[in-house]
Amino acid sequence: MRHLGLAVIAAGAIALTGCGGSGSGTNADPASVTPASAPLYASIAVKPAGGPTGNAVSVARTLTHLSDPYGSLTQALLSTPHSRLDFKRDIGPWIGARAGVFVTSIDATSLQASAGSAQALLEGGLTAGMSALSAGAFASGTQGAIVLDTSDVEGARSFLDARAHEQQAHTARYRGVSYQVAGSGLAEGIVDRFAVIGSEAALKSVIDTSLGAAAITSAPHYANAAENAIASVYLRPEALIKATHGAGATSGAAISMLSPLLMGAQDASLSVTPSANSISLQGEIHSSGGSSSLFGAEGARALGELPESAWLAAGAANVGANMGSALSLLHGIASIGTSTVLASLGGPSIEKLLDRITSPSAKLQQLFAGWAGRAGLYASGTGLFNLEGALVIDSKDAAASRAAVGKLGALLRSSGAIVAPATIAGTDAAISVKLQGFPAVLYVADGNSKLIIGLGQTSITGALSPANTLSGSSSYSAAAAALGHGIQPSLIVEFPTLVGFLEGIGLAQSPPLSNLMGTLKSLGTLTAGSVSEPGVQRFRAVLGLTPATQTE
Repeated sequence: MRHLGLAVIAAGAIALTGCGGSGSGTNADPASVTPASAPLYASIAVKPAGGPTGNAVSVARTLTHLSDPYGSLTQALLSTPHSRLDFKRDIGPWIGARAGVFVTSIDATSLQASAGSAQALLEGGLTAGMSALSAGAFASGTQGAIVLDTSDVEGARSFLDARAHEQQAHTARYRGVSYQVAGSGLAEGIVDRFAVIGSEAALKSVIDTSLGAAAITSAPHYANAAENAIASVYLRPEALIKATHGAGATSGAAISMLSPLLMGAQDASLSVTPSANSISLQGEIHSSGGSSSLFGAEGARALGELPESAWLAAGAANVGANMGSALSLLHGIASIGTSTVLASLGGPSIEKLLDRITSPSAKLQQLFAGWAGRAGLYASGTGLFNLEGALVIDSKDAAASRAAVGKLGALLRSSGAIVAPATIAGTDAAISVKLQGFPAVLYVADGNSKLIIGLGQTSITGALSPANTLSGSSSYSAAAAALGHGIQPSLIVEFPTLVGFLEGIGLAQSPPLSNLMGTLKSLGTLTAGSVSEPGVQRFRAVLGLTPATQTE
């Protein structure tokens, strides 16, 4: 799906990625006029080094299958409900080399109303995504602005004046700077040499910053992105959560997935860098110390102990201590997965089950505390008949993990599952679990100092004592080499095998996955990992790409 690919290359900075084109600007940094109080700031080199034949454009074309991906997204970003823009005619002549976007508060309700559900985002791609992330979002409760470098200030001013006339905006002034405000509350104006579009309060804060107020460049641990980075993000997680109001399923899922990664963080930064056949994301998470990493070296060890045949593998550290983070991550992924990949495979039953077992009343954290060590999750096989997958948790207390099997059975039964005792060779305790609408029987078993939740008995026996493990495989070595910097992988996803699996079981032809297949077929192997030092966690992810055919 070419539109979804546009979101992928943004990697958290989708609202900026489209501001591309040819030519040069002032090379002024939008961060220099972004207020220090902003809890989220993202920037992009909208005219990246290398021009039309460089890696940045090549990567975008591979992911989107579009000949001009940056121009296409710019049109969606800046177009209004009443008019559509042409990049080459309306934007390209004046836009500069760099762009930034910041938010000071987020109205999750209005974003949800614009974007819809996670499934709608996947199905609608660019259209649905930009309805939530374009400048129009700043007219519906979310406070913030897009700040664009310009190569032709007067050309930019003419563009904004035309938009203001179209929206019947009125002129206002603040500290000697004039700007236009539409009836919707969206404000637009030229501040210094920047074109600014956003909420009126945010535009005023840009004016204040241009006149000497503290900029985000003075924030702790803020650093300019590397010269070859196409995008970067800086955020203060706790401040961003506090600045988010309202509720929405999509935003809730995103927060659920991000909170485990950023728990206890003072600030976090990341940048996106292209190469000839891959795109990498690297960054740092700074904390006050004392917070336990969910991944890191122990997560890599857990991944390395999984069966060698896995095409999807993830490892996590010290699940007992990090159960709250793990449950938040699981719930966030599941809320998207049950409406997409698992929609026709018992998705509602799985979602109901996960809602029940991740609720505070389930007391799952107490159940795992004390005995649960590192954990690994894997999937292998090419079709439903040979599909294997399991969650494997190392046990530090055999008696406690054995007792947990029965307790989990009771919890699953109370959630509507059919639970029965089972006998599996090599285990000390085991139960079978049948979910309504789900085509496979789940098993929960304890043995060999492991508690395993798996798809079918073969997944249990394979995870108990795998003949060969990932740590000795060529895929593990390749993942570690791709990450470099002494980082070992705690996540590996081989997308070509995943695509073959989805096609083999018939899901690739059904929405919403049918809309994703174009992008998925452009992906190679994704690998990610992190290393921790006192007060900082450094992470890196690398996504391999395969050549794609561009279309208009």
